[in-house]
Amino acid sequence: MSGQASDEHPAGDGRAAAGGGADGRGADARGAPGGGALPDPRDVREPWPRPDTRDMSAETMMAFIRARCPWAADHTHASLAPYLLEESVELLAAIVEDDPRAVEAELADVLYQVVFHAALLDDRLERSPGATWDALQERLVAKYVRRHPHVFDSEHPVPLPEVQRRYQAVKREEKAASDAVHEPSAAAHREAAQRAVGILAEIRGTMTERSRTD
Repeated sequence: MSGQASDEHPAGDGRAAAGGGADGRGADARGAPGGGALPDPRDVREPWPRPDTRDMSAETMMAFIRARCPWAADHTHASLAPYLLEESVELLAAIVEDDPRAVEAELADVLYQVVFHAALLDDRLERSPGATWDALQERLVAKYVRRHPHVFDSEHPVPLPEVQRRYQAVKREEKAASDAVHEPSAAAHREAAQRAVGILAEIRGTMTERSRTD
């Protein structure tokens, strides 16, 4: 992960994660209260107990970070977005250099951003810590099993043109479904692209300055 994401502390307008979920329940034994394995990360009464970090899950780690780190607690999706782009650029750089160990390290940093955004959704949707991360994994598997019937609902290899036809057909069915998730508008896509161009220009300038001092 780059120095910017860990050294700079831009203030957002987000709220800390100490309030807990609307259901009032502790998280499960996977990494937080309820199962007795760890203290509740949302309980910030002092003195804090030191959680056992051995075998700690990613979502539990993030719940503690959001509750106890003032920099992390104050972030929003918007304030965190530049770091996702920065980490993605660093991943691409590792791919350009064809360095497998660097690719693995940068993938972990990109994944950290995903886990962070999931934790923000836990707060916004008043879910227990880790609930959105669980939902993401379920959504991921369900979506791509559905889009790959030639893999999961076939007994023989399927030619590539048929694979592509089926894939597009499933995507059309998904968009037509009554519970389909709203896709961002064209205007939102344009604004996001413009913001990304600006952020990438800043990243390029930072990388240029870094190369001059190396």
